[in-house]
Amino acid sequence: MREKLKNIRFADLFPFIIMVGMFIFFDVASGAKFQSAYNLKLLLQNCIAPMIGGLGVLMVVSIGGTDISVGASAGMCATIAAWIVMDTSVQWLAIPITNIFSSMVGLSVGLIVTKLHVSSFMVTLSLLIGLKGITGYITTVLTTVTAPSNLGFLKSTVFNVILLVGMVALFSYIFGNTKFGFYCKCIGENERTVRAIGINVDRIRIICFVLSGCCAGIVGLTAIVKTGSGSMSLCNMLEMRVQMAIFLGGILTTGGFSARLYKVIVGSVTIVILENGMSVCGVGTAISETIEGIVLVAILIATVALERQSVRRDVALSVKAEKEASEAAA
Repeated sequence: MREKLKNIRFADLFPFIIMVGMFIFFDVASGAKFQSAYNLKLLLQNCIAPMIGGLGVLMVVSIGGTDISVGASAGMCATIAAWIVMDTSVQWLAIPITNIFSSMVGLSVGLIVTKLHVSSFMVTLSLLIGLKGITGYITTVLTTVTAPSNLGFLKSTVFNVILLVGMVALFSYIFGNTKFGFYCKCIGENERTVRAIGINVDRIRIICFVLSGCCAGIVGLTAIVKTGSGSMSLCNMLEMRVQMAIFLGGILTTGGFSARLYKVIVGSVTIVILENGMSVCGVGTAISETIEGIVLVAILIATVALERQSVRRDVALSVKAEKEASEAAA
């Protein structure tokens, strides 16, 4: 037990400290309004989308990539699916249609990145703009798209929590207990070495983007059912909230073994607490966004600094252990 405690790094605890600290601060600042039953339920509801979206993006980040198209992909795919089934009696088909389209978006990104060797940031940034344009064209030029009427259960908080728990369990197993998850982190650490031992890096990268797209589709479908219709603002800023959740959780942009599923969950809760806390405290929108930006930058700088310090410490300990071992052998 003592050995396990020694192995716990402060960099790993820092995201938890920030999350709890923010909760206490806003609860005190709001006169205990922050911990009201209504607000806690609201926090839970707002956490679900970045958590589910973050599960897929985590796979991409672990290999050293990025996906900032998840919000646009979620909105477009859900809108197209709702449009296809809108005047039919089989509106439940919106579920598989959304996930097929969103997975195809992820597949397209993966193929462009691996086969054409284009930066994942540039590809997904282009898609972020283009997919929102397609959604806007459908909803403003062609027709008004209404959400499938018989999928009301997707609005249920209970259903969404069960869905989240199931997906967390699935991705936790994939990421932590399979060769695929291990290879993802190894690619983020040293892609050349992974290629050298014969692992198909391109195939793993493509699968990661497909998983990211699939998660985006799930978020998009639940979002369109909640809002009742498709629009350009559907899932707006989801990609930014997911990215911030990942980085606030302490996951480095280079990925590798700094990528941990629990960090996405902690980061998602932190970003929602910050946004909701400003609202509960009655801070104006302009001031709120300014404060949020400053706080987020400060936290990110501290997180990266702590992570780098921990890496340097681990390297130093490793060198020391090798030196002691060689001296003992001599």
